[in-house]
Amino acid sequence: MGGRAAVFLDRDGTLHRELERAPRSFSELEFFASTGPALQSLSRAGLALVVITNQSAVASGDVSVTELDALHAELARRHPIAACYACPHHPERGFAPYVRACSCRKPRSGLLERACADLDLDPRRSWIVGDARRDLEAGLALGARAILVLTGKGERELASLDASLRARISVARDVGEASEQILAAQGR
Repeated sequence: MGGRAAVFLDRDGTLHRELERAPRSFSELEFFASTGPALQSLSRAGLALVVITNQSAVASGDVSVTELDALHAELARRHPIAACYACPHHPERGFAPYVRACSCRKPRSGLLERACADLDLDPRRSWIVGDARRDLEAGLALGARAILVLTGKGERELASLDASLRARISVARDVGEASEQILAAQGR
């Protein structure tokens, strides 16, 4: 695989606070203070920023595909996001056609594979940043480096990681600190 380096970013709990229910519009999102500056720094360094998110609220009927697409379009308009990829499925609950096992729901790597093909990205030169084990596993499966942020579910997830996975990841306070680690590793 060739291509550009990227930072794959989980959305909920990584870029913004998780809500009690799935957000239906961009205006509902409360971004962490470090999100905007971190995304700007990573983009200026030439990294493609790609949101990779499980959104089973589509399967449950809590969020429509139209609402999700509009939210992601606004996210990409306001931040230097190259693309947003969302898995609308749930393996057990919800409504057809979204109730099914799929290859795109993290921890599977289908969304990342699609992003790499669509955007000519090299996962081995890339990073995944998220607040959950499933985020890290999706990126590690393709050879990306992984950073667990302690926002969202991150602190709970860190406490539950087994030693073998813990040895393969980095930990950051938030997406701002994760961006500093990424830029330092690239000599910037």
